[in-house]
Amino acid sequence: MGVTLFMTVGTGRKTKESIRSLAHGLLSAIIHYNPDQIVFFGSDNSKETVSSLKEQYHEEKKKEIADHEFIMITGVDDFNECFGKMRRKIGEYEDHEIIIDYTSGTKTMTMSAAICSMLYHKKLNLVSGERGEDGIVIPGTENQHEQNLYSAYDELLFDKVKDLFNSYRFEDARSTLNEIVILEDRETYRKMIDAYDQWDRFNHNATFKTLEDVKDNRVSQNKAFLGKLVHNKDLKFFIVDLINNAARRIEEGKYDDAVARLYRTIELIAQTRLMNMKLIEEGRFKDYMVFAIRRDMLKEKLGDEAVTKYRDGQEERDIEKGVIKVGLSGSYALL
Repeated sequence: MGVTLFMTVGTGRKTKESIRSLAHGLLSAIIHYNPDQIVFFGSDNSKETVSSLKEQYHEEKKKEIADHEFIMITGVDDFNECFGKMRRKIGEYEDHEIIIDYTSGTKTMTMSAAICSMLYHKKLNLVSGERGEDGIVIPGTENQHEQNLYSAYDELLFDKVKDLFNSYRFEDARSTLNEIVILEDRETYRKMIDAYDQWDRFNHNATFKTLEDVKDNRVSQNKAFLGKLVHNKDLKFFIVDLINNAARRIEEGKYDDAVARLYRTIELIAQTRLMNMKLIEEGRFKDYMVFAIRRDMLKEKLGDEAVTKYRDGQEERDIEKGVIKVGLSGSYALL
């Protein structure tokens, strides 16, 4: 992968001395980065600065400057033109490491360069140096100052990740997280997104396993709650989980999904009561989350008539196992 240096080129104060000083400053960046390719952005008047730069490079290095091209900008104060031409060139050199120098040029040109650096995650360079009495940088005193503006963009992206996460758009949050260049604890955030995505789909075991190694106080209470769901199979916590899930679906405007979860909640309330009355076969629930009425307990509490009534329509394999399955209305009828 080659190195390409993008440079906005101004005109200085249009005196021979200021143009030479400006060109030498840009030259210091070229010598520092030693690019394989240079792309100059400037007006017709900027060509004089580029010519001075090339002459000084030959004087110092006794050879021609690297391969280069000059991109003409007719409207140096037109943001759309400046930004558009830089953006298109970034696309042409996408297989190169691009460094953007914004030392000179109009405010619009340098602003466009900085925005390109932030949006496309490119290094940004500024040449500074000691200035003489006339305000012109003294040749030989130049220094390179790299700016990482994309760190600001990373912060914006991370804010977006949080908004997406809090809106339950976990796939989009995961995708945006992957766009961030520099982020501490990236793996922790990835696990949190994956875990809550699984939780929203009632995959409690996968959620608990994913969060198990996450050391973050913000999820400690959730981990304790999940532990009771996964290990204790406490029905009261399943009811709470269903209601909260329904509330999230309402926030999203997914009312059909919310109704389905509330229907299951009402059904589970009855099944919880049946469990407390020892009518539900606890082993099948603990192992497989299957709610089935024990036929022997039903007979003991309500007699043979109730067994006969609820036995109709049952699958043969359930009859052989001594259990009876009932839905919402059947559960409340039993109560």
